[in-house]
Amino acid sequence: MKALAPFKDLRLRVSVVIMGLQVLGQVAFGFKVSIAQILVAIALCVVIEVGVGWWRRQTLTWPASAILTGNGIALILRATGTHHGDWWSLNGIHYFALAAVIGIGSKYLVRFRGRHVYNPSNLGLVLCLLVAGPLDVFPQYLWWGNVTPALLIAFVLILVGAAWVLVPLRMVPMAFAFLVPFFTGMALFAVTGHCFVAIWNPGPACGLDYWAAICLSPELLVFVFFMLTDPRTTPEGATARLVHAALTALLALGFIAFQPTEYGIKLGLLAALTVSCSVNGLGRGAAAWRARDLVPSSAPEDRRPLPLVPGTIALVVVIALAVPLYLAGLSGNQDLRAVEKGRPPPGIRGQA
Repeated sequence: MKALAPFKDLRLRVSVVIMGLQVLGQVAFGFKVSIAQILVAIALCVVIEVGVGWWRRQTLTWPASAILTGNGIALILRATGTHHGDWWSLNGIHYFALAAVIGIGSKYLVRFRGRHVYNPSNLGLVLCLLVAGPLDVFPQYLWWGNVTPALLIAFVLILVGAAWVLVPLRMVPMAFAFLVPFFTGMALFAVTGHCFVAIWNPGPACGLDYWAAICLSPELLVFVFFMLTDPRTTPEGATARLVHAALTALLALGFIAFQPTEYGIKLGLLAALTVSCSVNGLGRGAAAWRARDLVPSSAPEDRRPLPLVPGTIALVVVIALAVPLYLAGLSGNQDLRAVEKGRPPPGIRGQA
């Protein structure tokens, strides 16, 4: 196994921040996720990554990416019916397993010229939420509670962690390339009467409450600082990364604009990165296909265009089209509105 250098691996730094938030979530914020669900998500990702590494190279490698993927999935994914304090509940564990398999699997099955297309936890979350649907799973709430010392600690942890990770990567400008247009667009939505309903809010969030609940949510900051800026799935080059971040912000605004529920807003935010990674991946896929006759046979295997490139391109196109179509249908989902208002449809469990 490779020698461990934990704090030199930026992925492990992100995992440290996420685990800190998980602890705060259990102690202070009433997160509806069990310790068992967290451990299973991480363990399954690790087993897959270590297994694939052994199969391909007959060596054991430190599964930093797998730990980060499992952590990210468990921080955001929630299974309906799990209550805070159900420490060892396996309720809905198959959804965590589904997200983990999709996420880690995408690293090896959806890639061009040695780089995967999607942030693993992002794709796993989006497709799991899409496949399972809002009556069985939901994302962690945007609102983590009233302003308390614990909430301030969470913000400090996120911001210090962001500096710890993004400064060495020189990606701070990329984060602002998302935040500036997104905050501006959300302000326009707020002043033009946009509202959303959420199970944690007794009435619709409108105006300043609409803007603040989304833009000042710890969930948004985690997304921007630790998911959007994944160096393996962002374009190469500073300018291209700024464009990628701005495109993600515009897509998020477009997806969120018609969503009247928190579920739709959170999924719209996550889906924006899925689609922008699809756009970036298609560019790399086209380049890989054009270069298929230019790469010498002596080149490393993971740098050669695979015969499956056309099929992978087709899969990326399907994902890029299916996610927005699903979001469009979600905006009129009356069952979801009932759940978010605390009135589950007859015979169906809500997000209790």
